Amino acid sequence: MIIGIGNDTEAISRVGQIVTRQTKFMDSILTPAEREQALERKGKHFHEFVAGRFSAKEAFSKATGYGIGEKVHWHDIEILNEPNGRPIMQVKNFRYKTYVAITHSGDFVNTVVIIERLTILERLSLKFFPKRGVL
Repeated sequence: MIIGIGNDTEAISRVGQIVTRQTKFMDSILTPAEREQALERKGKHFHEFVAGRFSAKEAFSKATGYGIGEKVHWHDIEILNEPNGRPIMQVKNFRYKTYVAITHSGDFVNTVVIIERLTILERLSLKFFPKRGVL
């Protein structure tokens, strides 16, 4: 059962300017593993990655209705890529399944996050078959 949907759009150039001007921005927003993945990217792909993670975390905060700060902090949310490039969102102390889609077009990144409450059978299935997906 879907219990939350969040959407966020960011200008990649604006996030890039913030990253350049505020040296602590990446440390505040990204987990160490996310920073490591970001630093593997060069040129525009670096700013796209950072903007995508920022946008995904904003979309998550909208899907939960919590916002960022009181119940959930930036480092509680981590979005890493599977080997095929698919982003996977993990949230500390969060018992629901999250799905994230990040897309870039021109100077914009748009992100959608869906939060799903799983039944007991689905939770058991995930425990024994963790690679749940469409394909």
